[in-house]
Amino acid sequence: MRLLLVVVVTMVMVQGDVYLQGPRGSNNRLNEQGRERNNGNRMFDSQNNNRGGYNQGNLYYYTGSTVQIEWTNQHSCGNANNHCELVIQYMCGKNVRDGTTTNTIPDRQRNCDKNDCDTDMEFGMHEDFWYYKNCKRRQRNKGLYTADQNMKEDATSTRQNNGGTRRGYECPEERDHYPYWHPTHWRDIVVFTNDPKRCEWYKAESQNVKNKGYCKYPDNYLQFKYEKDENLNNIWLMNNREACEAQEIAHGGELLHPEWVEEGAWDMPPPDCLPSAWSRDNHHGNTYDGFMNSYNWTVPDTAHDNCVLRLRYNITSGEMSDGGFDPEINASLNAEENNAPTGIDVATIHGLEKDNDRGYQFRQNPQNVKVFNIQGQGSNVALDLALALNTNQYGRTFEDRTHVFEIRERPESIPADAKIHNLNVRGKRGNIVQTYPGVEYDYQPNRLEAEVGDYVHIQWTGANSNPQNNAGQGRAGTDRNNIALLREITYPKEGAWEDEAHGCFACNYPGLISNTTNLLGLSWEEQMMLAYHTNKGSFYGDVEELDDTATYFDLGPKRMTQAGIWRFMCTRNNNFTNRSQKGEIRVVPSGETAA
Repeated sequence: MRLLLVVVVTMVMVQGDVYLQGPRGSNNRLNEQGRERNNGNRMFDSQNNNRGGYNQGNLYYYTGSTVQIEWTNQHSCGNANNHCELVIQYMCGKNVRDGTTTNTIPDRQRNCDKNDCDTDMEFGMHEDFWYYKNCKRRQRNKGLYTADQNMKEDATSTRQNNGGTRRGYECPEERDHYPYWHPTHWRDIVVFTNDPKRCEWYKAESQNVKNKGYCKYPDNYLQFKYEKDENLNNIWLMNNREACEAQEIAHGGELLHPEWVEEGAWDMPPPDCLPSAWSRDNHHGNTYDGFMNSYNWTVPDTAHDNCVLRLRYNITSGEMSDGGFDPEINASLNAEENNAPTGIDVATIHGLEKDNDRGYQFRQNPQNVKVFNIQGQGSNVALDLALALNTNQYGRTFEDRTHVFEIRERPESIPADAKIHNLNVRGKRGNIVQTYPGVEYDYQPNRLEAEVGDYVHIQWTGANSNPQNNAGQGRAGTDRNNIALLREITYPKEGAWEDEAHGCFACNYPGLISNTTNLLGLSWEEQMMLAYHTNKGSFYGDVEELDDTATYFDLGPKRMTQAGIWRFMCTRNNNFTNRSQKGEIRVVPSGETAA
């Protein structure tokens, strides 16, 4: 039985990484003091460089507020160099957590506190124990193209991870394919695609709106079997209706047939679907407009203490017809044996027979590709070239996830229809080389646009566990931030807004704060809180470089009462010629669209 498939295939490059820059992507980090993460298998399969990610720092967002999600991807999107799909999702759960150790959560209950890994707070966890066990004992989708990989039988084995290596409780088959055909914990936010014609299909197949099928076994069936055999040997869960309804199992002294059910739709709007934004190859940087790839997420209306964002980045080479979506790319093209060519056709597009002696066959690391075949005029030259082609990477997914954040009900004092914009900080301590593939400090978003009557929620976090030798001001290893209005513009330029502009982007001194200083209409006391990083729970001490302040700051949402432009800086992280941390908030009259 052929299930609904999306064969996600990618380029051959080993490092095609993707990183969430804001909110802070973990890349499986927790609080390591080295540049490399300790354990790339801690929570999920990122496939990213060990130096990526930010140490733990947690924030909260109000329901209905706007969070700008920013990321960098190493290979291109939105151009002809490859086919790119990018999916952003979130999940919440009472036991979702960052944990306190970089060790991977055990896959045996007896190795966890009180024999319950789901509630052992020492270990980080997103997906839960029984979700993974279900994946481990469920037959994999054998209709998928797996090239020449030596596959296992269960859903932990994919072309990209044929050995079924475990990363937290993530299910590898679900990770590598979207939209997935069984229920998951994840809710869809947005899909970016090189081919917007697929958007209606993506929306219709999203679990936001569509039930997903699975084989339902008696209550606690797996748990009962697990108590007798931790390995669940000889226990197989079916992955399609026909096999499910034909299966006969022994349980509770009876022979039973499981039931195929379809459920799990989140009963929420379908995901947004947009054309992939342009980015270039071999580069973690900005798009055409000079800013990172980004998406403005409206936080859902359901509050929850423990949530996490996930971003997956899929890139497909031109050898895969229709960007890998061609239904003919399926198990029928798999190699008949190891080290044999697959059925992917790379010959006829060059005018060759599919079975040829020129080496134009899609296989692992072809060594004798005859690019030139020059004959005549006394010449008979056949030149061979070797290609670095890893068949498990021509079909590759990269991933990053945030640390845990909270979704809170908005205060009663803020109307339900009022817009709340989140202003945070991205980056970590260090120079551009030391932070890579992360970034140096900056406000996030760097340019925030709002209307009079909107609210801006200023909040940031950081860590005290950065590498001790990373460049920066103040106490080594620490993240600190503040906001101070930049000095007034020295040489005003002609044009709109300059009369209302406060702060000079080209300058590097803060303005003098007095009881008449205008920064977003905030009070003198609130401006002091921003500049000296002082609020409830904070205290004064060594404040010149903010050393005795905390990594976390929360001003709370403030209503914008007047139009204008305000430009500001961080006095600690603005070392001219080395790094610049400056931002801008532009407020337009109510009812006008921010430019």
